[in-house]
Amino acid sequence: MIYSLQQPYTHGVPVQEEYFTVKEVADRLRVTRQAVYDWIREGRLRAVKVGNRTRIPGSAVEQFIQPINPGESLEELDEEE
Repeated sequence: MIYSLQQPYTHGVPVQEEYFTVKEVADRLRVTRQAVYDWIREGRLRAVKVGNRTRIPGSAVEQFIQPINPGESLEELDEEE
C-alpha cells in the first residue's frame, strides 16, 4: 500500500511523496524485513516515523539503489555489505 500525506514538508521530508512500509521495501528489493531495519538503523536507508509506524519515502529507496558502474568489481561491492 502506498501512503501519501497532505502537508508539504515534515522535518525536511516532502510529505506528498509516496511512502512504503518496511515489508513493501523488503518485497521490492527481495530482502528480509530485518535487512531493511538494519539499513535504517545503520543510516544507509532514510525512514520516518508516522505515529509509531516506520515508513520509507520512495525517494529514499531510489537513492539507496545504486547502479553498478562499468569496470567496478562486484566483489568489492559485496564486501561493503
